[in-house]
Amino acid sequence: MPRLAIWAHPNQTHLLERALAEGPKGDRLEAVLVGCADEHGAAALGAALDAASCTDLREVLHAEVDVVWLAAPRTLDADARGLVRAAAMPVATSAPPPAALSDLLREPDGGMPAIFIPLLRGGAAFQAAAAALENFGTVHCVHVSSTAGDHQTSRASLALDAFDLVTHLLGEPDEIWAAHAGPLPITPDPTVERSGHLTAAMRFGTERAASITVSDGGGAWVRRAVILGEGGRLIVTDEGVSWTDPGGVSQEAPPTEGQANAGELAGWHLRRLAAGREISRISLEAAVVLESARLSCLTRQVEDPQHIRNMIGRR
Repeated sequence: MPRLAIWAHPNQTHLLERALAEGPKGDRLEAVLVGCADEHGAAALGAALDAASCTDLREVLHAEVDVVWLAAPRTLDADARGLVRAAAMPVATSAPPPAALSDLLREPDGGMPAIFIPLLRGGAAFQAAAAALENFGTVHCVHVSSTAGDHQTSRASLALDAFDLVTHLLGEPDEIWAAHAGPLPITPDPTVERSGHLTAAMRFGTERAASITVSDGGGAWVRRAVILGEGGRLIVTDEGVSWTDPGGVSQEAPPTEGQANAGELAGWHLRRLAAGREISRISLEAAVVLESARLSCLTRQVEDPQHIRNMIGRR
């Protein structure tokens, strides 16, 4: 049974329990150490997971385990990123680094030394959809909607995941317009996490388009991608794939071992990491588009991702 060390927020107990539950093939992870910056929170998490507890991130990253999961948001600051690079085992994170993109790209791995999970593009459902996409023809339009709640993940994480899928299918957009919604105003400081809702529309030349809507206030975990093009409509969720051709006829879609919630998905990715299986990584294009969307929210104008590339010196 693969051994796991976790760094988490006290309110993520339910998420962690789902990740440790038995998988569809009878496989599971064993949590041997759980850490939290708050002493009482660490003790509560340890008791809930029947694991040792600590309050020092270094202890988690030095543990003798098969894989480490940094589940808590805002964990990957500069010091933590250095510790991750020195870790002897694979390290996964469920939140992007809390830093400006220009600062992150000065680092050798683009400021993302840990593997981002659960990535929709890297999940079982999209791996099954990839086979269907080989016979789908040209993709014209993509819409990704993702909601979460109950401390499952942050809005920034959902947005990065959604932009990663869009750029994988269509490349980097020529233009993006984005808007923030919710009671808390967006801030110019890129290190400040904002809860709420985000919607964005993107243009790729004159014949392709995409949009996303993400929220960490949606309660239930639901991710859904609608892919439109020559082959009709392909719908990808964490639970599976469906394909309807332009004539309205259902096409055979590859089977998948779908997962229904954030915890189960994280567990699937962590078991693959522990087994040394290849895991997809977040693309630079996704990070650039996320930063462009943040800027558009602030300026209330259409933004060009190439402008961000010029600012960070990555043309």
